[in-house]
Amino acid sequence: ELHSRVLMAENHATIREVVELIIQSVGVELVCVENGAEAVEVSAEGGFDLILMDMQMPVMDGLTATRAIREREAVTGAPAIPILCLTANALPEHIEASRAAGADSHLTKPISASSLIGAVRAVVEAAAESEAAPERRRA
Repeated sequence: ELHSRVLMAENHATIREVVELIIQSVGVELVCVENGAEAVEVSAEGGFDLILMDMQMPVMDGLTATRAIREREAVTGAPAIPILCLTANALPEHIEASRAAGADSHLTKPISASSLIGAVRAVVEAAAESEAAPERRRA
């Protein structure tokens, strides 16, 4: 069981449902929004271990939302929430664009259950390691 809370910004209902089924099966609480503007707003409330950010959405795209979240974290001194971009575009320039915007990694659509659970597990385990070793954070 991965006891964590994930925010997902995705405008396609079917993809949201599939992701919800996959990650709820491993004990993850999923909060869904439909565009980048909502992701920026909801992520400001805090309490998320990971953000899954679709790159192409109406209102505000994922790269713009990722930059806005990173800017807010920098201004407020809040810890950076890991952001995984979800994209059907897996070309090197798309991956580079998501990293340049501040994303930690990316997942290519269609998303497999194993890659999604593996990505969430990696983030949760990395967070647990950094909490277990506070002396490394202060260095």
